Amino acid sequence: MAVDYAEKEREFLESLEADTGRDLAQWMSAIAATGLTDRNAIIDWLRLQGFLFARASWMERIHHNGGRPIYLDAAALASSGEVAEKSVAPVRAPAPSAPAPAAPPVAPPVAVVPTLASRAPAPVAPTVPRPKSAVDVNSLDEVLADAKGYRPLALLLLRDIQSLAPEATFAARDGYIAVLTADGALAGVITVSGKELRLALALGAKAVLPPFSKPKFAKAQIPGAFTHMVVLTDARQVTPDLLAAVVEAVKPA
Repeated sequence: MAVDYAEKEREFLESLEADTGRDLAQWMSAIAATGLTDRNAIIDWLRLQGFLFARASWMERIHHNGGRPIYLDAAALASSGEVAEKSVAPVRAPAPSAPAPAAPPVAPPVAVVPTLASRAPAPVAPTVPRPKSAVDVNSLDEVLADAKGYRPLALLLLRDIQSLAPEATFAARDGYIAVLTADGALAGVITVSGKELRLALALGAKAVLPPFSKPKFAKAQIPGAFTHMVVLTDARQVTPDLLAAVVEAVKPA
C-alpha cells in the first residue's frame, strides 16, 4: 500500500503544538532566530530540541520550503482549518520594510531531561533493583558531566531510545550508562567522554556491519557480552537504523 504522505503531514502538523508546545509558525520563527542556514545544522538543532530524526528532517524541509507544508496543497489545508490557520498564513515572509517578528524563547537542549524523568517507571520485578524512573536525571548527571560537549548528544540518544523502547531503563555506572531491558538484563552500554560516546549492544550472532564494529573500550571493566559497537560524535549518526538495532537489543525475540 502506498504511503499517504499528505495525510501523515496533516497528522504531524495537527499534533505539533500539543506534542511540542509550539505550532508550526512558532517553530519556523525559532529556526530563523538561530541564524542557521545549513540544512544538516538545522536538523541537528531540531533534534536537540527533542525531535526524532525523521520529524526534524521534515521540519527542516518545511522551513526550506518557505514555511509551507511539503505535501499538503491549499485545498487540503483549507479542509483542516486549524492547520491552515496556524501553519500557512503566519509563516509567510514579511515585507522587506517590516521588522522581523520576534522569535519565541528557545528552550535549551537540556529541557528534554525533565520530560524523560517524569515518565512513569516500567514494570519492575521485585527482585531486580531498578531506577525510580526510566531516566534518573540526578543519578546520571555525574556520568553525563564527563561527556562535556557531548552531553546533549548523550541526552538525545537516551531520549530517542526511550521513545522507541519505553520499557528500557538506564542506570548510572562508573564511567558509563547501562541500558537495561524490562526484566533488568544488560542490553547495552553508553560510555561517555569529552572526545566521543561509545554505544555497545548485545546482538548475538547478527553480522557486524557498518556503522558497527567489534566492541573496544578504554576501560577494561565494562561488563557484558557485547557484539556490536558504534562511536558517536554527531547527532546525525543517531539514525533510524541505529535506533532499530538498540530496540532489537532491548526487545530480544
